[in-house]
Amino acid sequence: MPAGTVGTVTTTPQDEARLTAALDDLTDALEAHLAACTRRTGEADPAVQAAYTALRTAASRYDDLLFTLLDEVTPWEFPEGPHVEVEYENPDVVPQIVGVLVRRDYILDDGDALLTAGREAYAELYPDDPDEAARSDVSHPGRALYQLVHVYGIDGLDERAELAGLRPRGGTVWVQALDDEDAATLVDDPFGVADEEMLVYRVDEVLAAPDAESE
Repeated sequence: MPAGTVGTVTTTPQDEARLTAALDDLTDALEAHLAACTRRTGEADPAVQAAYTALRTAASRYDDLLFTLLDEVTPWEFPEGPHVEVEYENPDVVPQIVGVLVRRDYILDDGDALLTAGREAYAELYPDDPDEAARSDVSHPGRALYQLVHVYGIDGLDERAELAGLRPRGGTVWVQALDDEDAATLVDDPFGVADEEMLVYRVDEVLAAPDAESE
């Protein structure tokens, strides 16, 4: 069988490298999950929950890549499972002005995939432009991220993260009360208003770091 060919599906060296990396991540996540389970301290052990979330993310990423690149599937299903989430709600705060602060963290796993996704976003925005225009505009990861957010929004970026070569690390959303002075900082210092005492609602999703070692 020629190199780079799996069955009747031809893959590039970059695709094979992405699959191998995803498989390695899945193997590491399985080992970390087993280690956390054997050392659990109770039903709601946060280490087990974190390992579960990391395993689910790694398995889903491998499953997605396998289907996207080779048109094959795994026997796994991915129902909603326990995430490591911290929720906070303050019913005593009744805001007149509300700020929603969003942060999401990613690891850049595949720069080429990110550039490709950014160029595809550019093509959606400018469908009449030639391919050369997309490659010229999106020549750097930062520009790829700009186009992805510009075309799909921050939620659309999150939905496309794994296929765009980005591995989610977690995120947090703060809904908090603002006064007129805080609201005026939107452009100059948008995150300087973050104040735990003014929170109306907060939810965190924390994923285990991929290089974390089990003790």
